[in-house]
Amino acid sequence: MNTIKKAKRRQGSKGQAIIFIILVLSCLVFVVFWNYDLHRILHVKGIAQNAGDASAVMAARWQGISLNLMGDLNLMHALALVSDNQAAAETITNIQARLSYTGPMVAFMGSQQAAKQNRLFNQDDFTAYLKRHAQRVRFDYPHTTGSDGEPLFPEPYPNAWEEYASMLDALANDGIAAGPDNMRLYSDYSGGHILLNKAFYDAIAGRNWCWFYHNAPGLLELYQNFHPAWWPPLPPIENVPYINSEFFGLGMVKVTTSLDNLVTTETINTVTDRRTLQYQFTPEDLTNSATWYAYGGHLWSEWEAMSMQGDFPMPLAGPVKQEYDYAGADAAIRVRTRATRLTPGAGSRAITNTINWTAAAKPFGYLPGPQRPDAFDLVLPAFHQARLIPVDSLSGAGSGGYDLEWREHIEEHLPEYMEHGPLGHGCRFCRMLEIWENVDFRQTGVNWLEINSQQCVIVPPGPGGGGRGGRRRAH
Repeated sequence: MNTIKKAKRRQGSKGQAIIFIILVLSCLVFVVFWNYDLHRILHVKGIAQNAGDASAVMAARWQGISLNLMGDLNLMHALALVSDNQAAAETITNIQARLSYTGPMVAFMGSQQAAKQNRLFNQDDFTAYLKRHAQRVRFDYPHTTGSDGEPLFPEPYPNAWEEYASMLDALANDGIAAGPDNMRLYSDYSGGHILLNKAFYDAIAGRNWCWFYHNAPGLLELYQNFHPAWWPPLPPIENVPYINSEFFGLGMVKVTTSLDNLVTTETINTVTDRRTLQYQFTPEDLTNSATWYAYGGHLWSEWEAMSMQGDFPMPLAGPVKQEYDYAGADAAIRVRTRATRLTPGAGSRAITNTINWTAAAKPFGYLPGPQRPDAFDLVLPAFHQARLIPVDSLSGAGSGGYDLEWREHIEEHLPEYMEHGPLGHGCRFCRMLEIWENVDFRQTGVNWLEINSQQCVIVPPGPGGGGRGGRRRAH
């Protein structure tokens, strides 16, 4: 009898051991899967970062090459005027008009090659958006008129929109793996409007009442329900001379004046020596009046975003060298890739993580001195290299131009909202506008600020623990 009881106890112990072993093995399998998933995500993130950085540097390098070519053509133009060769001068001006588009398109193409060679694949929605935009350029730009009946997008040279659209189509046909994130479309709204500010929607999503305190004081209290429309109208599309590409533009303007108003005799002769042109200009040579390609003052200026002074200083180890302290042509890239996990999710469904990466770069160079490339208005060959820069230091429109959900909102949903109020499109920005219409939501913010507004203090960033916060995207 005792023998039978002992045998049963041994069998029970074996059953418990098997259950314990199964639990241990299950935990080990989970740990293996989790470890694999972690390394997989880090690996894919590394691919996205390398591809995005390489793509941005390649685009910036071609921007520098294009600016150097534009500068060389300015020198050739000056030589043609000295020799009184008007036909050559006119031909050079026509080449420059086309180069201001073809140069950035080569930068666009180079950025795609760099991304794909670093193991990124085409994104269907990136490609589809560029194809749609090519159609807008081909069919809408030539026929759109402003309130005065004049063309809203006058061509910079004959048949420009057809040629430009064909270049965009050719790029789209090869597939887009890296989106130009600081594109400036001619059809974009001009001027500031709170509904065109992503931070406004982020503040609603995160209940960031301090954002309203610093950036839109009184808005929470003053806003009325949409009907009748409380918001001011969206700003009009800016009607400017379109001599720069929408993608990786060079930031130039055309100026009709004598050359001595744009550059000194000493500087142009130093540059011609470096370019091995066998001619020395005299002061009289620079008095010829013509149309020149020069730096646009609204983009080419001091690099304020990289300043270590002011309310939002960039946390740098030291100031930017004087010859590199300029904002102007730069390139921002948005890339996206995905990593599928082994660890199953709810309902044993596979989980895929989407990884986004943005990178920025700009061409660097200097004139003799050394001086900033834009020390004189005339574009001259001065660029030597391209380097990565913090995303927050981009000039002009900054980044986010190829965020396609944001694009859809400002191009399609926002005009409808301004006409009819919230329509429930389902995009996250539209959902934020629906939340904004809730009186209780706004009153919550008002009540919080009445009690806690003293907490809305901006602590300036600083290296070495001197401050907190900093730039959100200063990589």
